[in-house]
Amino acid sequence: MKIESARRTQRSADCCSLFDDPQSTQAWRKGGIGEQRVGERFSKLGDTVIALHDRCVPRSRANIDHIVIGPSGVFVVDTKRYAGAKIALHRSGGFLSPYREQLMVRGRDQTKMVEAMEWQLSAVRTALSGSPFADVPIRAVLCFVDGELPFSGKIDIGDVRVRGPKGCARLVADDGPFNAAEREQIARYLAERLPAKRMPTT
Repeated sequence: MKIESARRTQRSADCCSLFDDPQSTQAWRKGGIGEQRVGERFSKLGDTVIALHDRCVPRSRANIDHIVIGPSGVFVVDTKRYAGAKIALHRSGGFLSPYREQLMVRGRDQTKMVEAMEWQLSAVRTALSGSPFADVPIRAVLCFVDGELPFSGKIDIGDVRVRGPKGCARLVADDGPFNAAEREQIARYLAERLPAKRMPTT
């Protein structure tokens, strides 16, 4: 089993090397603990998904932690590490007041994390615009490392999925209409337009 897992990981690395800067992989390996662990989780999926790490956004200093191309589409994954923090969804309002959903982290309203996913989705949509894959589904995922999610292991708030590393891996690997060749084409297109963050030379 370990040998087969290593083979799947190597096939995934070989696939990425066809079109992606190897500094992409180095970025998450040298990045924060959360990004490393999530990146490693994706690599274990082998050639089921193609993960692009630490992507630059044109005309911006911001970066996208992970863009994952899976059988069901593209996932924009923002990694958060809050060790031991309780992650919860708070609902309020309804009959006499506006309905509201809030993402609570350690008892504090962190809905801004959900709202901040929109610019990342927009960057990926723009990168795919004009391509044969302009209509591919693009989903936002907040991946909490070492946080305490509900028993179900997931929260959906608006169009954003909130998961831990295992749940995130299951989500991006879900079955869908895009075969391996199409996933590679989508990944190649995104890798060219959202390049890997350049790592400093030593």
